[in-house]
Amino acid sequence: MRRLGLLVVGLLLATGPVGTPAQAEGPQAGVPAFAGAVPATTSQVVRTITSRRWCHRVYCTVTQAWQKDAGGWHLVRQFRSTIGSSGWGKQREGDRRSPVGVYGIKVTFSTGAKAPGPMPWRRRRPTSVVSDAAGSSYNTWLEVPGVRSGDRPSMRWGWVVDYNHVRLTPGDGTQPVPGKGSGIFYHTSRPGHRWAPTAGCTQVGNPRGMRWLVRWLRPGADPRVVQRL
Repeated sequence: MRRLGLLVVGLLLATGPVGTPAQAEGPQAGVPAFAGAVPATTSQVVRTITSRRWCHRVYCTVTQAWQKDAGGWHLVRQFRSTIGSSGWGKQREGDRRSPVGVYGIKVTFSTGAKAPGPMPWRRRRPTSVVSDAAGSSYNTWLEVPGVRSGDRPSMRWGWVVDYNHVRLTPGDGTQPVPGKGSGIFYHTSRPGHRWAPTAGCTQVGNPRGMRWLVRWLRPGADPRVVQRL
C-alpha cells in the first residue's frame, strides 16, 4: 500500500501545477539567490531553474512564482516546465538553448479576444509572428498575411520575454543584435506534447498553469523573469 501511495503522489506531481511546497528547489538558505539581481521595485518573479523531479534531461525545469512582501520573498506556486532541447546558455539564433539571467516581460498574449489579466497584452492572431529573419524586422512582432500558425494551441497563454531588445513595432526601440536570438516566450503546450523541449522558450506544460501565471502577474509589481538563478 505504501508503494501504491507513493506512485499516486508521483503521478499527481507529474500532471499539473504543484502547490507551495515546504521546500522549493534550489538554494533555500536565507534570501533566494535571485533577490539581489532584480530591481528593488520588483515584488513578483517568475523563476525557472533546472529540476530533476520529473526527468533527467537537460531541458527539464520547474517554473516558480515568487512574491515579495514585508516579510521577504515567498514561493507561491510552482509548475513543471521545459526549456530548449540543448539546455541553458543561449548564444545565437537556432542553438536551441534558453537564455540565462533576469529579463522583463515585454507583453503578455493570448489567442482569445480579451486580456486574461491586468498586464500589458496583445492578441495572438493566425498571422502573428516574432520574426527570426535577418534584416530590419529581426526579433520583431509582425502580422504576416498568409501565416496561419500564430494562434496555435501552444500560444493560448503566455508572454514575450524582453530578450535581445525584442520589438513590438518595426523600428520602435533599440535594434536587436543580429543573430543573437529571437522570439523568446513563456508559453503553454500543444496537445499531446506537454513535456516536450522547446527551441529556446520556456514551456509551462499544463495550460492551466500558464493561464494562472498570466492572471497572477501585476504591472505594479514590476515583475521579472529569472532564468537559472
